[in-house]
Amino acid sequence: MLTSKLRISGRVQGVGFRFHCSQLARQWHLGGSVKNEADGSVSLVLQADAQTRKDFLQALEEANPYARIDQVDLIAEEDLDFKDSFETLY
Repeated sequence: MLTSKLRISGRVQGVGFRFHCSQLARQWHLGGSVKNEADGSVSLVLQADAQTRKDFLQALEEANPYARIDQVDLIAEEDLDFKDSFETLY
């Protein structure tokens, strides 16, 4: 399964971004994880094809009126075994 590691910048900490991300990923049956980073960004590992990933990020921004995604950087992509859960990491 195509697995992408993304770094998301903007207003993504202290606004329920990880909660909304986890809820949406579970609704869409996507595997991966989300974690706050010390620099104010969020790391997102997501198992989805490129179009689903794009649609997910759009839906994520629309799901939370307090969050704002300014930039999404693709850090890495690789083909990994499917992970059947989505986790919020601390």
